[in-house]
Amino acid sequence: MLVLAIESSTSSAKAILYDTEKGIVKSDQRIYEKEIEGEGETNAEGVFQLSMDIARSIAQGEKIEALSLCGTWHGLCACDEEMKPVTPVYSWNFVKTADICNALRKDEELKRTIYHNTGCMLHVTYPRHGIQYMAQEGLDITDKYFVTQGGYNFYQITGEFLESVTTQSGSGIINLKERKYDAYTLDLLGIREDQLGRVVDYKETRPLNAYGAKLLGLTEGIPVVPAHPDGALNQIGNYASHPGMMTISIGTSGALRMVTKMPVLPEGNQLWCYCGVEEWISGAAIAGACNCIDWYRNKIGRGELSFEELEETSDEYPSVPVFLPFLYGERCPGWNDARRGGFMALDEFHGVPELYQGIQMGILFNSYQCYEVLCKENGAPNQIIVSGGITNSKGWTQMLADIFQKEILVSSYPNASSMGAIALALHACGQLEDIKEFRVDYNSAITIKPREEAFDYYRGYYEKYLEAYHLK
Repeated sequence: MLVLAIESSTSSAKAILYDTEKGIVKSDQRIYEKEIEGEGETNAEGVFQLSMDIARSIAQGEKIEALSLCGTWHGLCACDEEMKPVTPVYSWNFVKTADICNALRKDEELKRTIYHNTGCMLHVTYPRHGIQYMAQEGLDITDKYFVTQGGYNFYQITGEFLESVTTQSGSGIINLKERKYDAYTLDLLGIREDQLGRVVDYKETRPLNAYGAKLLGLTEGIPVVPAHPDGALNQIGNYASHPGMMTISIGTSGALRMVTKMPVLPEGNQLWCYCGVEEWISGAAIAGACNCIDWYRNKIGRGELSFEELEETSDEYPSVPVFLPFLYGERCPGWNDARRGGFMALDEFHGVPELYQGIQMGILFNSYQCYEVLCKENGAPNQIIVSGGITNSKGWTQMLADIFQKEILVSSYPNASSMGAIALALHACGQLEDIKEFRVDYNSAITIKPREEAFDYYRGYYEKYLEAYHLK
């Protein structure tokens, strides 16, 4: 059986063709051009067309029996009555809502209610505040529809305005316990439930319409699974929907996730909690990860330094500066979108490699802050599966194992989220009884063990990091 997964992520479009007997048989990926994406804004129609074009290139001539969509967890745009976008998709890294969020956070009762209802802090990460920004900029929001990129893609190829409850949970507008739109939040935003797609789960497929069939070169009527977010699908694709499993993604941004039986909302508000595909996901996110690496290479190194040159150090445990990775504000644990980063304890003998290693370390220290809270609330994980751009560097993944002092499994599948989408489609077609049991072959995965002798070195730098983090 052939299944096609189409993913529209934060920075690229992807497609995977999966055969139940052979595994992945074809895949493609393309980075968004500047005219499609920039500064937290994306063009919904541009992303849709690119995603369909990639999917068509690998699906044409194949007998596809099911199709599944993957989107991002944080992004909304406004559409008119004909479902044509009238604004960009405002994503998690759209920062112009910072003043709106800062003003809202001054109301402690409001902050507590929104967090406990939705699992999402009052923060620029969440696209619900993009709706407030639209109104502030003069858009009449009373007659608009608000749709995620995944929801827009699904509407275009099925003709039905449906959103997965999991995706909309990441928009910050779903009541965690009831798993439906939160009336209190919609009232705050000044919108009605009928302006949003009806929330469904992965079992409510819809047939591919004529327009979608033409775009993709497929047969009209095959089942399409509503779009689910990459973060939630990552858990399924990595066989991490079981107790004691944690995934860590270090890509453009970073996230740590664990599936839970009930919503988890710590008193300190340090974590987020969203509706998972079936249960709930307790997690934390960092705004600065590989985007900090890109900043250093492009702005400081002017794009002239290779990763091999950057990772050259004469000492296995060199003296490095402390780096606070908040170039794009802070998500977890402090939710301070006004926080900014930079180097501290910088010495004249620190060169290009030392600064680079300091950046890598700072990103992981922010992740470890989140890890400590997750362990306190959910217990320490039995296994950690790591994915994202970090896996391209042996040194950086070893650093992660050393800082966490935990054995880590480096995912052998770079697109675990698309694989999670495949699992949903297989279930829809009766080929998989339980999506939690979808498991890829981990024989080629790499296990990295922590080095005990590295503990004191990294612990000393972590203490310096925390000291710098808490400076007013």
